[in-house]
Amino acid sequence: MAMTVKPWQWGNVPGHEMATPVKGDVVAKLVKAAKRPLLIVGGASLKEKLGGKLLIDFAAELAKAGIPTVATAHVYKALKDRGVEPAAIMTVADVTNRLQDPNWSVDGKGPHDLVIYMGVSYQLQSQMLSTLKHFATHLRTLSLDRYFHPNATYSLPNLKEDEWEQVLNNVIALLKS
Repeated sequence: MAMTVKPWQWGNVPGHEMATPVKGDVVAKLVKAAKRPLLIVGGASLKEKLGGKLLIDFAAELAKAGIPTVATAHVYKALKDRGVEPAAIMTVADVTNRLQDPNWSVDGKGPHDLVIYMGVSYQLQSQMLSTLKHFATHLRTLSLDRYFHPNATYSLPNLKEDEWEQVLNNVIALLKS
């Protein structure tokens, strides 16, 4: 039976297409199946805490699974301190605009097919996902934030903090296996 999830913000009405809510094991399968995933890490990852760790710690572990990573806002140093060399440093709006070009990639190794957002403020991420949904139909998008993003292709459902931590730990473990 399909899971039904309401947008975290009521005014975020996506139109006729709405994200598919996914759980951790499905997230890991989506990332593993992607030929050219891209992880976009935002500044909220330096503020969100899960079980005593910052969200940036989880983002760094995902990046270490071999996902090219874009550092936005001021997360570059935090990723470097955790052993991750981001493929690029740019604003969330800049990378989202570039992703509308079906031939663009952050590292010149071919276009991306799955874009993963993590640690970007809800309102900004919602608009970025809406842009890609309407103007980059060649891409699938995935939000790994705590609240459901209806404009993504796939999104985690609205989660309690401990559930979110468990999902992220599960995804990281499955990607490393």
